[in-house]
Amino acid sequence: MEMILYPFKSVTFDENTSIMLDTSFLLSLVYDEDIKHSECIEILRKLLLNKCILYVTSIISSEVLNQIMYKVFMLDIQFKSGKNTPFNSRNNIRTIISSFNKYDRKALKEKRTDKLVDIPYKKYFDNLSKNILKKELLTIYYKTAVNMHTQLENTIKFNYLDINKDCILKAKELMVKHLISVNDATILATAECHCINYLLTLDSDFLYAESSSINILKI
Repeated sequence: MEMILYPFKSVTFDENTSIMLDTSFLLSLVYDEDIKHSECIEILRKLLLNKCILYVTSIISSEVLNQIMYKVFMLDIQFKSGKNTPFNSRNNIRTIISSFNKYDRKALKEKRTDKLVDIPYKKYFDNLSKNILKKELLTIYYKTAVNMHTQLENTIKFNYLDINKDCILKAKELMVKHLISVNDATILATAECHCINYLLTLDSDFLYAESSSINILKI
């Protein structure tokens, strides 16, 4: 494995260059406020202009969908503090917040920025999604995540790589050898099995898998 840092001056991007796009890169494209957003947009334009072959896996797409859903939910819960326009109706947001514990409700009411980061948004979302009487309150978050992901698909036109038995066997090997997460191991293993040239990411965790043959483009 070799790590190549942004802006990748040593790399020649062309129609023969195959690149796996990691979840962190795709999410940075979606989030305008992300500190790496402008760099990711710049690199994406370069890759598209040079007709590179771009790939993801079903795991990466699932992660992107999940993260967008939770992010939009969190932004709505904090909309009074962030002064952003909510995706959901204010009435629905009030009903959602009424299911939070009293300490988290107080933090939101007082707009305590230092306390807002400690609210377990994912836990509240997951609990509501399992409540047959309240899950409809979350409809907009599912729809927004799907729409944003579809926009990514239509813009980037990435291809999906199959995660087959060989990929899983390789992923297990990487997990045990380098003690990395199952998702990271599977992404690296799938890229290896399909002979992909690079993995484009903002995440440093992949670098622990030193035995992997995939070169890392790190923004």
